Amino acid sequence: MEDKILKEAYKLRFEYYNLYEMKQNRWHDKYKNHKLYETVKQSFEYDYKQIGQMMPKLIEKYGLSQ
Repeated sequence: MEDKILKEAYKLRFEYYNLYEMKQNRWHDKYKNHKLYETVKQSFEYDYKQIGQMMPKLIEKYGLSQ
């Protein structure tokens, strides 16, 4: 289950940077009610080199791991 949540978090982050480039407000509007929204939003503080280590910690911090 945790792998599924982690993959979904990475997917949302990927969409933000790759599909919604220059349209970030649309991404926020689309996902503001998503269970991973706050987690992914906080992940923006980390660059791509750090995110592999930080995303699982952020998921745990927000109590989303099961």
